[in-house]
Formats: sequence, C-alpha cells, structure tokens
Amino acid sequence: MIRSNDRRIGTRVGVLLAAAALVVTACGDETPTSIGEEVLPGAPVTLQIEIPWEDFGSNLEVFGGYGTPGDLGTGVLANVYGGSLNARTLLRFGALPTSASVRDTTGTTVTDTDLTFVEGRLVALFSRSASTAETPVSLTLGFMDEAWHRRSATWTDAVDTVGSRVAWSQPGGGTVAPIDTVTWDPAAGDSVSFALDSAQVAAWDDDAALALGARLDLLTEGHRLDVRSVALRLTARPSVNPDTLVTVSATQPEVTFIYDPAPAAPADGMRVGGAPAWRTVMDLGVPTQLNGPAELCAAAGCPVTLEPGQISYASVVLTTRQTEGAFQPLDTLGVDARAVLSRTALPKAPLGAPVVGSLGRRLPASYFGDQAGAQVEMPVTSLVRNILRGIDPTTGLPYPNTLALLSPFEPLSIAYGSFYGPGTGFAPVLKLIVTVGPSVELP
Repeated sequence: MIRSNDRRIGTRVGVLLAAAALVVTACGDETPTSIGEEVLPGAPVTLQIEIPWEDFGSNLEVFGGYGTPGDLGTGVLANVYGGSLNARTLLRFGALPTSASVRDTTGTTVTDTDLTFVEGRLVALFSRSASTAETPVSLTLGFMDEAWHRRSATWTDAVDTVGSRVAWSQPGGGTVAPIDTVTWDPAAGDSVSFALDSAQVAAWDDDAALALGARLDLLTEGHRLDVRSVALRLTARPSVNPDTLVTVSATQPEVTFIYDPAPAAPADGMRVGGAPAWRTVMDLGVPTQLNGPAELCAAAGCPVTLEPGQISYASVVLTTRQTEGAFQPLDTLGVDARAVLSRTALPKAPLGAPVVGSLGRRLPASYFGDQAGAQVEMPVTSLVRNILRGIDPTTGLPYPNTLALLSPFEPLSIAYGSFYGPGTGFAPVLKLIVTVGPSVELP
C-alpha cells in the first residue's frame, strides 16, 4: 500500500544538472548563504539536490543466507500465520543438575549430591510486542526422538552441515512424544509453564534424551509468537533432609526454530533482515561537475566542480514497501548502512563501520504494513565525500563506492523490511546538501 501523499515521488519536476536529472530545492531559511531574492552578490549558495536512481545508482543486488535462526538463541512459533507460515521451536538442555545446597536435619547448609527429582516445569517467556496473539492460544510441548544440529536444522533437515545432511523422518522436526498442552493468555502475563511429572523428568535425566531435546508447537492457527527465552525448573528431594523440597535449574538451553516456507529473493525490490538475514547492496555514483541551476551559476560560475568539503550532508532515500504478511515486522526494525570494502568478495565481503549507530535506523513496524510508502533517509555523507576524493592516500586504491543495507545484528528476527527498487517508480534517491561559492583570486 502506497499512501496518496507519497505518490508525488514519481512526479517531481526535474532540473537538468550535468548529465543527471536533479531535483533542486532551496533550504528553508532565508540567510545570506541561501537561495532567495535577496542573495548577496558572490555569496555562497546552499542547495538540496536529489539525484534519481538512473543518475547515481547501479548494480543493485539482494543477498541472503547471513547467519541462521540458531544464532538468535530465541524461538518462533507460527501456525498458518499470514496464510502460509508454520514455525516450531527446538530446544535442549545440558546435563540436569546433580547437586544442590540444602539444610540438613541439624540446620547446617551442606551440598547434597544425591537428589531425587519429583517433578519439573518448563517455562517459556514470550515477547508480547513481537507476537500477534491478544487472546488465549494453545501450545504443546513434546519430547523429540531425532538428533538435530542447532545452527543448520531447517524444516526439512535435522542436520545440513558440510559433508553431512540428514532429513527429518517427517518435515517440521520429525515426531514427538507429547508432554503437556497449555494455554497462554497474553493478558495474564508474558510466560507459560509446561508441567513434567517424575516419570517424564526421569526419562529426560539421560544424556541421550537430553541431546534430543524437546519441541514447542503452536496449536492455534493464524498467529506468530516470539519466544524470548526458555528455562527448565526441577523440584528435587534432597537425601540429607527428605522432608524438604528444593528447586534447581538446568543450564541455559540451546534454542533454534525451523519454519516453512522460506521466502524467495525479491524480483524487483530491496530487503533487509530476516533469519537467515538478507542484505541489499548497490553501487553509488556522484556527479563531479554541476552546470546549473541559474542560482548556482550566478553565485559560482558554471561548470562547478564538486568538492568533498562542499558536501555537508548526503543520504540514500529509500521508500518502504509492504512486506509479505508472514514475515511482516511486529516490532521496530533496525536498518544499518555500511561501505562494502571489497565488492569482488560479495556476498561475504568485509564491511566498513556502521554509519547510523550500533542499533541502526529504527523504523516502526507500520512502515512495512499499513503505512508502507514512507521515505527513510540512510546517511552516507562520509562515503559520498570519499567517492569524490577518488583515491585513498593510505592504500593508493580507490575509495569503495558500494553501499550495503543490512540489519545491525544478523540475524535479528524472522521478520524483514522491504523497500522499493529500481524500475518501480519509487527507486532510491541520492540526496545531497551542497554549499558552493565563487572562486577567490588573490591580487
């Protein structure tokens, strides 16, 4: 959906500067250095210039596959969400606790290494802001009976590493033995507990069983839930004081999620984020000479050679696009911009430092839903200045002119952001704020 007040993007009036169609507007305040009817003779002129994609951009590509869901350490549950998405969370713990500090019958605190587990509970914590459920939903927990690899497991494969690929007995994580089914009511809190009786805890108190782990499923259709953490709490009877009970916790679990279907690369757009993550890269070109408009020529004489110091601000202006329903962000989405230091090494090229900050540009989820069509500026001032400089004196090589748009952390969420690409009528625009003045000649 494109908002009506954003449709003007494709119908702006252009002014011919050099070989590019550049949209030129004066800065808002009338000062001795701005464009207006009272410009002082010979005073510097500040221009805002918008260069369309055809005159600055090229070689746009979208790459996927950065990181895996297992790198997140969190889970996702979905049941026909957005009409298609199914997701399950896999988890497993290390060895169960073998000791606890307890008071014996004399009141002395000792370490008891002979514990008898009587029951337990698995606690799942959800992010309500990143989950769609507003009313109660049903969840189920089950023991798994197939081995899996945290970083490579997918909907179809339990293991997919170099030299080893093992498919599930059935897609979606194989089969499970049911443990417990519960209801999570978001209005009542952020967490839910699955009960384990003594027999279930005993069955899990085995290295082989622990290595297989458990699977969380969402039974209620039409939702997507974000599982922030999972904890295993066990109730044990100590041998030194059988009349008391103690609670112990298992080690931090390994967590990943598997989902289907996996999104395909966009045919005519740009994408950032997801798990595995997507990146969009593009080459930037900056005009080195300006031959207009009249205000510029009157102030500085044309052609004007554009120098790095004349660029006070530069940004790539993106237009957000509605993301397909199953992968729409439910919470704010971070987008960062970095220089690609070696284009020939893509898709695994080294990148420069973040230009927007450690968390990137924070965009509301609505920009990729009902408010799609919003304009977003990604600052690239230092990159544009370096492109104009040409050669890096420290290396003797050209400064990089390739820009990567990516998530600040990869991956960060199953959700991703979408933007319009070239040929859509809402292609990226290069925005420059330039200050130029007349040349000064010494007598």
